[in-house]
Amino acid sequence: MASMNNEKASSSSSSTHRLTYEVFLSFRGEDTRNGFTSHLYTALDQKGIYTFIDDEKIERGKSISPTLMKAINESRVAIVILSKNYAFSTWCLEELEEIIGCITKTGMTVLPIFYYVDPSSVRKQIGTFKQAFDEHEQRFKENIEKVQKWRAILKEVANTSGWHLPKSTETKVIQEIVQEIVNKLSSTYIVDTKGLIGINCRGEELKPLLDLESNNVRIIGIWGMGGMGKTTLARVVYGMISNQFEACSFIANVREDSEKKSLLWLQQKILKELLMGSDMNIPDVDSGILMIKKWLRYKKILLVLDDVNKLDQLNKLARENDWFGPGSRIIITTRDEHLLRTRKVDVIYEAKGLNDVEAFHLFNLKAFGDKHPIADYLELSKAFVHYANGLPLAIEILGSFLFSKSKDEWKSALDRLKEYPEREILNVLQISYDGLQETEKEIFLNISCFFNHMNEETIIEILDYLELYPKIGLRVLVDKSLIKLQENKLWMHDLLQDMGKDIVHQECREDPGKRSRLWLYKDIDDVLTKNTGTREIQGIVLELHEQQEMVKWNPEAFLEMQYLKFLKIDSVHLMHDLKHLPNSLRFLDWSGYSSKSLPSSFQSNKLVKLRLRNSYIERLWKGAQGCKNLRRLPSKFEMESLEILILSDCSKVKTIPEFGKNMERVLKLYLDGTAITKLPTSIGNLTSLTSLGLRDCKNLTYLPSTFFNMKTLENVNLSGCSKLCKLLENLGMVESVENVDVSGTATRLLPYSNASFQTLKKLVFGGFKARSPNPMSLLSTSLSSLCSLTNLDLSYCNLKTIPSDVGCLFSLEKLNLSGNNFGCLPESIAQLSFLKVLYVENCKNLRLLPKPPLDIRTIWGYGCTSLESIRDVLKPNSLCEPSLYLSNCSKLADKQGFIDMFFAMIRKHLQGHFLHNRFDIVIPGSEIPEWFRHQIMGNEVSIQEPYSLLCNEWMGIAICVVFCSLPRHQIHEHCYLACRLIANGKKVSLSPITGDIFPLSDHIWLIYLLPQFYKEKDATKLVWECDADGFSQIGVRIESRCGRGLEVKKCGLRLVYKKDIEDLNRTMTQRHHNFDNSMAAAEGYKAKRTRDDYDEAGSSNDEPRPKRIGNSNCEESSEYKDCREELSESDLEG
Repeated sequence: MASMNNEKASSSSSSTHRLTYEVFLSFRGEDTRNGFTSHLYTALDQKGIYTFIDDEKIERGKSISPTLMKAINESRVAIVILSKNYAFSTWCLEELEEIIGCITKTGMTVLPIFYYVDPSSVRKQIGTFKQAFDEHEQRFKENIEKVQKWRAILKEVANTSGWHLPKSTETKVIQEIVQEIVNKLSSTYIVDTKGLIGINCRGEELKPLLDLESNNVRIIGIWGMGGMGKTTLARVVYGMISNQFEACSFIANVREDSEKKSLLWLQQKILKELLMGSDMNIPDVDSGILMIKKWLRYKKILLVLDDVNKLDQLNKLARENDWFGPGSRIIITTRDEHLLRTRKVDVIYEAKGLNDVEAFHLFNLKAFGDKHPIADYLELSKAFVHYANGLPLAIEILGSFLFSKSKDEWKSALDRLKEYPEREILNVLQISYDGLQETEKEIFLNISCFFNHMNEETIIEILDYLELYPKIGLRVLVDKSLIKLQENKLWMHDLLQDMGKDIVHQECREDPGKRSRLWLYKDIDDVLTKNTGTREIQGIVLELHEQQEMVKWNPEAFLEMQYLKFLKIDSVHLMHDLKHLPNSLRFLDWSGYSSKSLPSSFQSNKLVKLRLRNSYIERLWKGAQGCKNLRRLPSKFEMESLEILILSDCSKVKTIPEFGKNMERVLKLYLDGTAITKLPTSIGNLTSLTSLGLRDCKNLTYLPSTFFNMKTLENVNLSGCSKLCKLLENLGMVESVENVDVSGTATRLLPYSNASFQTLKKLVFGGFKARSPNPMSLLSTSLSSLCSLTNLDLSYCNLKTIPSDVGCLFSLEKLNLSGNNFGCLPESIAQLSFLKVLYVENCKNLRLLPKPPLDIRTIWGYGCTSLESIRDVLKPNSLCEPSLYLSNCSKLADKQGFIDMFFAMIRKHLQGHFLHNRFDIVIPGSEIPEWFRHQIMGNEVSIQEPYSLLCNEWMGIAICVVFCSLPRHQIHEHCYLACRLIANGKKVSLSPITGDIFPLSDHIWLIYLLPQFYKEKDATKLVWECDADGFSQIGVRIESRCGRGLEVKKCGLRLVYKKDIEDLNRTMTQRHHNFDNSMAAAEGYKAKRTRDDYDEAGSSNDEPRPKRIGNSNCEESSEYKDCREELSESDLEG
């Protein structure tokens, strides 16, 4: 049977042919109609298999009817029941002729049954078959070719394997036939994946999660946002595996059908399809539960429940695993992850969007009918794919809409999308929004209009001010796939954001003053200039990020906005002072506020946070924040709702008012850079205070005793408070303190009790000249008592030794020892199992770094002019693999070993070992290894790569840079190199950097970046783009970020693919024999130096370089910016 059906069907057009019936029965009525054929038809019908049977009484000699001919052509499978009188009927033979023709025309499958006839008798055409053909030859003497064709067709069918009665009982044969039909029909789902780009690979990802070998009942959830292809994926997997179950049922649109019909109707449908019977009489839903348990508990079934949105649906349809027989599988698709967790499904599979290559392919199929776009439409195609952002629904709708339209129409459609999103897409997405509680809807709209891509903690803080219960609300939005949390940032799909903004627009499309939220400059300017604001407005955010001309806003523009709670404005200058601000405001952030005071009518009773950065304000009505011109504050702060008070850089403020007893909600108080001399004793009234900033309060001499009794204080910044000395020795009394910065204070920390500092996580001493001949006296407490410390900064403290009990700081993650005079570090550093970053920059006497902890990621060692080696790091197969920044370490003994270490890291990655997103090394050197295939003089190199390699084999990008300082050029305090990726002529904004560097000779910078390094949405899209010939242009440009102080001499580039492991193995093998010899020489050299040499080493005469705090992530990191802003003269003094 396989040979006849499969070979002929290879050119079948079944994927486009309309099929009405699943089975066609061909039989001789007088032989089997009232017996075997009738029983077989009933069994097929009970299984829900749509079967054609002709029950007319057929007279011999009549031609086959057109109805019968049409039914054959519209059937998937034909069952031919060859009985003893079958060949006497010309009608049957004509049926059989048409059936055999459909194998090629429509891909039909033919299943023969030899009903009480021997297959050899049919094949040899003996017995009754001989008699029949003898009669036909007499009857059709004039058309003998017709009879010969019938003979050949019958012989072909007889050569096909089938079922033979009476070798098996009729009941068993019917059971086997029905199961075979079920299997055949299930496999036809696979052909429907044509045009479903990426679906097969996702199906293959999901199949192992079903664990089909297990005999347990297993429940799998497919979760994702609307339009992501969850239903399509479930259908494909259903088709892949349905032939392994006794019965299967795909229940689509559970959400819709449970509302429009009922759960009882769904129970009836499940039972009918899984029991393959007629409609069952179920009186109510509870009875339906009992019947599902009774009839399905011993049956191995496959059940798909598609688009479930309520737990009650699962409770009534598939609440318990033991409702179903061993080996059963239940697949649930939903937009709500919480629903799946509550049901305690075995695995949750998140449906992911299409990658850039898949999205481009699908869009082209829909828009052009081909996988490649028309050349003139290439850029427009990319724009639409970018808009859809991987959502299959959007790509299909947009591509189909644009099919056969002109280029001008495409441009017009793209422009329209910016103002009016595609309604068909939004309708699907809005289903999830409609199911939210009111507070959850408010949170969703605030994120879509104001807060997308913001830090999670910041959003929670603001939403909390607005009394929206953000922690539970955000959890619900995540569960319903409306937002995602990625590296502490909340992210919403672009189309969901468009939907949220459209919902607000629909509130009143013609009049923005009647909408709940405003974020566009034209709308805000129109409302505030014309004074058309209403009580509907709840939030306004205007972020221009650049200086604007004065705006002519009406002084009473906010008068009618009685429910405005959130107001954030940046860089707007008012031509007229405001007369009103809404008393309903809970959050007010107005950067560059141009008036000298807030409106006198403004009552701040509900205000939780006030922020007026860079404003011109001179006087506040009743407390809050100010700026550089602020001189006067009220005599007392009494703001019962206030949680954050920021007066930083109000350099003319000399006195802080007393705090009222009703200010127990204040969490954060920032007074950095003010001219205050003391804190008020009433600071003790701030009973919830967790953070206190007093950085650079250079006149501060007094801290009241109430300060030391605070129970909730966690973060204290006293850096630069140079007149505070012994007063800080009692800081240990604050038992809750976690982060302390006393850099530049020349103070000591004394333990107040045995419990002191056990909560301390960050301690900064760096950057002051020690007043004591023994600098370590600043640590009068044993380091071992700081059991919770994660960050310790002892930089530029003139330290000659580091105590060995530093190894007892088992929680330490970051250690900064830069700019000190020790010659070695204690071996106990290797015990710091959580240490990730070690700074030893400008430690000019340091000769040997001990064995570092295994999990250390980065060692910053710029300017260690005596450093010769780092123990164990360069050994083959070392488990320690940190990035190393070792510029101006001119005495390093084995520079080739560092290069080998770089290659070893890449090899480990290709072998499947985990690697962080980047790995790099900076060492003295002047040559690029030959392994870098593409090398060029200058600072930029690029190559062309086939896009098929990039999308399937690409593992990373390796770069090598040779650079130096230009003579007679001043090196700025912050001077570094950035490696800019350029993909298809466009810059990627995220760039790895070296950190501050001042090379005294030629250096090399080796970088290995994984694709994951470029996390931002648009970066990888640029890489996947290709030209009409299928090639991508990939390159790097090395940029100096300090004017012309650094020169890039040459650079090398190599894209790393999976296959490159063989080349790396050869490279490493060639180098290893040199490695052992060089390491032996280096160890011999070091053996000549004794430990006493290091202990006796005096302080260096060289003035230490400015403290350099590099960043291993990217040049735009906020942490790096903070480091630059905080660099001070004390750093220069060491």
